[in-house]
Amino acid sequence: MGGMLGRSVFLAGFVLATSALAADCQIEKATYREAETGVELVFAASSGENTPVTHGFATTIGGMKLDGRVLYDPEVDRPVGMLMNNCPEGDVTGETLNACTVWKGIVYSIDEKSGHVDLLPPEGADAPDALLLPGFGPAIMSSAAGKALDAGPWDVFEFKQCASKT
Repeated sequence: MGGMLGRSVFLAGFVLATSALAADCQIEKATYREAETGVELVFAASSGENTPVTHGFATTIGGMKLDGRVLYDPEVDRPVGMLMNNCPEGDVTGETLNACTVWKGIVYSIDEKSGHVDLLPPEGADAPDALLLPGFGPAIMSSAAGKALDAGPWDVFEFKQCASKT
């Protein structure tokens, strides 16, 4: 019985420590992991001051390196994420962008303690406990990246770690 209690206390401490790490990490330094497939989203600072991009992220799925961007869309008043495969740089047409976009959708943050779901916070804010990317898994499975996977990722990514402050 004492062994089970000890493991429970250790697990509870680990969960609290992980939550504290998310709160101590800015979102542009955060890495999020999907539990079943291990797919990770690695966030980085956006590409500059005079750009519509509010966040950048990258992932590798099925051996393919994919680039992600989050842009604030004033038409829907939400941060819209896009995961892209070999999109051309610079000014491209909507048709060209659609052809290389693997997933597109609103990005939500989740507070695991309260269960509160909100919009992705701006760069410089504390990293959320988890992210919700609706439709992410099915979009991946219907893309070239998904062909190498036995199962698709779920749409929830939990905070994994914070990049070093170097």
